[in-house]
Amino acid sequence: MSGEFGNNSIPNEHVHLIEIKIKKINQLFNSFDPSPFLEKDLDDDAFEYIVTSVSERSLKTRQKIIIHIPKKERSKLSEVEIKRAIHNFFEYKKLLAERSIKLKIKEGQLSFVVGISFLIICLVIGEYIQSLAQNSWTYIAFEGLLIGGWVAMWKPISDILYEWWPIWKEKRIYNKIAEMDIEFRYT
Repeated sequence: MSGEFGNNSIPNEHVHLIEIKIKKINQLFNSFDPSPFLEKDLDDDAFEYIVTSVSERSLKTRQKIIIHIPKKERSKLSEVEIKRAIHNFFEYKKLLAERSIKLKIKEGQLSFVVGISFLIICLVIGEYIQSLAQNSWTYIAFEGLLIGGWVAMWKPISDILYEWWPIWKEKRIYNKIAEMDIEFRYT
């Protein structure tokens, strides 16, 4: 993508500006996406730049996207449609993140049932082995089963407690961008 991206912050207005300089409006959108204009994906570089710029600041910080474009391109675009296309894209990304969170938690719940079942089976078998004889081999077998059972709980605990947080953060970023002001400046 041959466009320039840059950050600027104007302290008087307390708005962090995310500035994008392009030569043609189609540089913002993925050229391989055959979707209608309002449903097009953003160009990967533009997407990454906007998301990174927003995530570098607190989500409470007011931010605004400024698109610098040559005056000759003005007649080729509808600012309203481009703004709507960008907002639609980030709204869609937010919905995908919400689905991902739900799936991650559901996956965690299912793997929790499997993991706890495996842990119980390991404990029952371990107790049975120890009841047969009290020696170092039965103790080792019992401890091995106990450790194996708890290791099986690692993924469910990780999914339920930790794995969905980064997706939740992405969702908040996408939501902020979907509601962000976009301004065009012609050079």
